[in-house]
Amino acid sequence: MTVTEVFDRTMDVFTLLAALGCAALGVHVQFRPGEAPMIKGPVRLVRIWGLGYLLLGISLAAQTAALMAGAEPAWTTHVIRWAAGPLVVGSLLASYVVRRRARRHGAAGRREPRP
Repeated sequence: MTVTEVFDRTMDVFTLLAALGCAALGVHVQFRPGEAPMIKGPVRLVRIWGLGYLLLGISLAAQTAALMAGAEPAWTTHVIRWAAGPLVVGSLLASYVVRRRARRHGAAGRREPRP
């Protein structure tokens, strides 16, 4: 084996471990939405974020495993990853908007009537 092949295999193993970590984080957030490490907000948004991470982990693990086996990754892994990205980013943006709106309109998130 050459140095390049060893480096490629090492990066494949690292990517596979990162993918499994993403999937595990997504599953953890689905069952315990109050303990999400990076997102705070309504439970629905947290679970959507977790679903995005779960899909991202699954697609990345499938693609990396296919590449390690010498096969071409299936087109479905790309489609799943393209669906997971907007779920993660969209839920983060929506959570930011919800928290900002709640901070702006009081702790309860309701508008106070003007005098």
